[in-house]
Amino acid sequence: MNYKLIAMDFDGTLLNDDKNVSKVTKERLKLYKDLGYLIVGVTARILNSAKKSVPLDIFNYIILNNGASIYNVDTNSMNYIGYIAFDEIQKITKEFEQLCTQIDYITENTYYTYIKKQNSNYDFIKDINDLDEIDEQIVRMNMFFKDRDNINTYYELIKSKYKNVNCFIMQDSGSDNKWLVLNPKNVNKASTLEKLGNIENIKLDEMIYFGDGLNDLEVMKKVGLSVAMGNALDEVKKQATCITKTNNEDGIVKFLDMKLNKEKI
Repeated sequence: MNYKLIAMDFDGTLLNDDKNVSKVTKERLKLYKDLGYLIVGVTARILNSAKKSVPLDIFNYIILNNGASIYNVDTNSMNYIGYIAFDEIQKITKEFEQLCTQIDYITENTYYTYIKKQNSNYDFIKDINDLDEIDEQIVRMNMFFKDRDNINTYYELIKSKYKNVNCFIMQDSGSDNKWLVLNPKNVNKASTLEKLGNIENIKLDEMIYFGDGLNDLEVMKKVGLSVAMGNALDEVKKQATCITKTNNEDGIVKFLDMKLNKEKI
């Protein structure tokens, strides 16, 4: 297969456990970009958070907020995919807030944190006492529950009752903690990566994707070559075509150097 696009999750995949991109990975991805491969970041982060964690120049595009928008690095422009209706957010909050330790309302620019106070030094993380303090459209919610053992019950309830959101259970590699993520209906990492492929005339089977967490599973099912990090959750490893080294061992570029034509490198 002549692969044309290389996509990757951030946390637990591109970023090591110190939340950095190693020098080796950075240099190799720039090389693959110079060789003509489209390099795409696919993350749950907002742009302001991504800017603090990765060197943007290694990418052509970054898919943000689990698929809610596409950022074109070269032109510094944003393509918005969808939002969650505010009245839907109000209903969900009213029904579940007593069961939660924390709810995040994420816009294109800001994390608004409700119930639990973060007292963050980052200007893009703001504590709120009421939903009326948000004057931007919301693209994602994170819901952290007091009783995490019942996460599947809460998931099924939201999925059956609120048809205009895409709800899924999230878990990062290296953690037992699970929470619910709500995106606009039909919006996830896989659907937006497919939209980007249509823009660039690249088919899904011409894409390589690297991931480690539950929000990577949909992409793993669709791309031509799915690669789980060595530190990935077992569910991700089972779904992936291949398994590479961990995020602390430059697993992405070690796999690329092995898989792609070494003569080009």
